[in-house]
Amino acid sequence: MKYLIFVFMLLGCANSRGDDHYINLQGDSFVLVTDKYFSRELSFNSLPTDKAFYMTYWGASPTAELRYGEQSVPIFYRGNDSEKLYLQLNNQVKTLTFHIQGKPVRYSTRYIQQQRGKVTADIPEVYELTNIVLALADKFHQTNYGRRVQGDYYQAMMKWFTPFKAHPIFTALGDVDYYSLVENGPAYEFMNDKIVKSEVYNSFRAKDAIAMQRELLENFAKISDFRSFYQQHQPYYSSLLKQFENDTQPKRIWSWLESEFPAEYQSYKVFFSPLGSGKHSARMFTHNGFKESIMFISGPNRYESGVDSPATKAIKLTRTLFTEIDHAYVNPISDNYINEINDALPELKNWYKGGGYNKPYLVFNEYMTWSVFLLYALESYSDEEYLMIKHHMEDFMVNKRGFYKFKAFNKELTRIYKKRSQEQTIEDLYEPIIKWLKTH
Repeated sequence: MKYLIFVFMLLGCANSRGDDHYINLQGDSFVLVTDKYFSRELSFNSLPTDKAFYMTYWGASPTAELRYGEQSVPIFYRGNDSEKLYLQLNNQVKTLTFHIQGKPVRYSTRYIQQQRGKVTADIPEVYELTNIVLALADKFHQTNYGRRVQGDYYQAMMKWFTPFKAHPIFTALGDVDYYSLVENGPAYEFMNDKIVKSEVYNSFRAKDAIAMQRELLENFAKISDFRSFYQQHQPYYSSLLKQFENDTQPKRIWSWLESEFPAEYQSYKVFFSPLGSGKHSARMFTHNGFKESIMFISGPNRYESGVDSPATKAIKLTRTLFTEIDHAYVNPISDNYINEINDALPELKNWYKGGGYNKPYLVFNEYMTWSVFLLYALESYSDEEYLMIKHHMEDFMVNKRGFYKFKAFNKELTRIYKKRSQEQTIEDLYEPIIKWLKTH
């Protein structure tokens, strides 16, 4: 990297741009670090005139740093939804705009009283609207974003909404980012024909496609009579929610995880759609002294086809839920070992095929979250069921997802788990498993 010399000034309140940063560059390259762990080298010359960055809240308010030599400019939430940084090089100025999700949630005293100790699964109305729009859009969106394109519900949805595919919402969302559209759905609700912000959630992603296209979504919902479709399918939604509860036993998972990890949450919230499949994520929100673990996962109907027994389908659904839930427990411990994880995985190509998990921290957490589920399965299922899900997960992780050494990793974590003392928890296994990584 070519290091730079910057001269920067934080302008005072007398300037109309307030706390924005102004930097005179002496060279083309600089480094942007987000959330302390993820760095990338950027080039001034290849930047557009105004480059946007979206900083999503996962378990804490997001941060970034622009680094240059031994110095840095911090970017963090200071009460504004966006911060700007102005770069100048050779009389040309470019703007970096950071959209910061600083306050994603508002937990009122009433909400806390209602939700404390509860696991709530839901198919929110606006969330399902966005899933329908995405499933209707075209084959690219259905395939790339894992739409479930089979079953009676899908067929009923297509019959109802296909006559409205000429609506301008589909042009406006031609290059839509799945997460910015669908995952922000639970942050909105209907008030008559209007889509309004939820009283609880501000957003789930810093980039919010619903906010950008709210009027078109409202219009599509109105002319297609979406709300009638949603109401007519309430019995089906209710059956899926009941099946989810029966199959996964989420409070049992909750109790087991908090016996093995120091993190504690007062509420679990789970969102899924009958049209969703494969795109999962989790975050941890804290406000007003209340901590909530939130997951976006596939619904039970993901496993309704095929020859698996009901018990096997239930175990696979439980795995889907568990490997999102336990990020809320695994990741905070991994944060304490970030340097050791980086040292242990200097070459990711031997551990991961490449793609979205392109940092040692991310790769390690995927290995750990999936293997921790198998520790839970070891204690929760029969020997036959355990061996079935173990074989299924090892095959899926190695051959489908490209985490090449998952089988060996899981074997070692299971070995040290079985050998641990009575007082030890999974938190105590981090040091020995990271040590093992270094030699494999």
